[in-house]
Amino acid sequence: CKATANKRRDFNAVLFDTELDNDVIPPPTPQDCDLCMYRMPPGAGRSKYFACCGKIVCKACYSRSTPGNLLDMSSNYENLSQMERLNLLMSTFGPNGTASAERRNEQRGCPFCRSTDDMVTFTIEHHKIRERCLLSRANKGDSRALLELACLHKSGYSVASLDKLKGDKDFFFEGTVRKGKQSPEGDAKAFEYFQKSAALGNGDAYYYLSQLHRLEYNASAFFDCLTKAAALGNAEAHDELASLAMEKKQIKVAMKHYQFLAFAGYSNESTEKLTAGYKDGYVTKEELASSLRAYQSAREELSSKERAQLELMNAGVSSDGKLKPPG
Repeated sequence: CKATANKRRDFNAVLFDTELDNDVIPPPTPQDCDLCMYRMPPGAGRSKYFACCGKIVCKACYSRSTPGNLLDMSSNYENLSQMERLNLLMSTFGPNGTASAERRNEQRGCPFCRSTDDMVTFTIEHHKIRERCLLSRANKGDSRALLELACLHKSGYSVASLDKLKGDKDFFFEGTVRKGKQSPEGDAKAFEYFQKSAALGNGDAYYYLSQLHRLEYNASAFFDCLTKAAALGNAEAHDELASLAMEKKQIKVAMKHYQFLAFAGYSNESTEKLTAGYKDGYVTKEELASSLRAYQSAREELSSKERAQLELMNAGVSSDGKLKPPG
């Protein structure tokens, strides 16, 4: 509608007039998966947090640790026909995308503390246990636990939200939670937890806050959270700031963000932009060479056999551990 179009135009106008920081950006500090010790893909959505003990692992290690082990299933996956692959997945997850009764009853302990409290979230009781664990760790000042609580409320998987959906076949199937339902109450609670997590220095929380402010067309709050997220090492924030700098024709500023992304192994677009920047005189030969070496090294550190197996099964994870877009 016209009102929304006006808000979007004003939002973009404020961003375009905002001065971008031209300071030197330090390279990212790599974090390793607590289990396989391979480099962790950047971004909270690309790792799994165990609320029982606070350990953080990559998606591949989480898949290996849970009921319905995708990595065990994928050992001979490339040799199966399409129908055999479908039957294999159905035997594990059952119809309607839910877990089979056998998988719901199967228990595997956390690979670190052996607790089963946060290993599966099939039923509403499982969700209650996970939320209780998250609250316990959040009360101890764990910023990642606060972030997980925010995402839980935002997606409609909080216990308060699920309790309202009991008996609704669109959201439950044979006792298994199929999906959550977003609500204004959940969004408000999520915003509160994002703020608490960000206050403790969580860059991913600042990035999520920036996206919420974008939806409200609050340009100043959006930019403030985005720059704080980038300062704390959030790769998505650097990517957005690089794109904004390119739109504003501040090419040298954009190149600094692309250098950060290259060192993080974030995407091959960063190396392409740096190569183009070198040809146009915005990047020195030494800067390009060091960025290309760092990118190649990061990609090697991000890749593992287990992550490649998940990519083969189209499990939403690429071989370097990143989440793949749907479709």
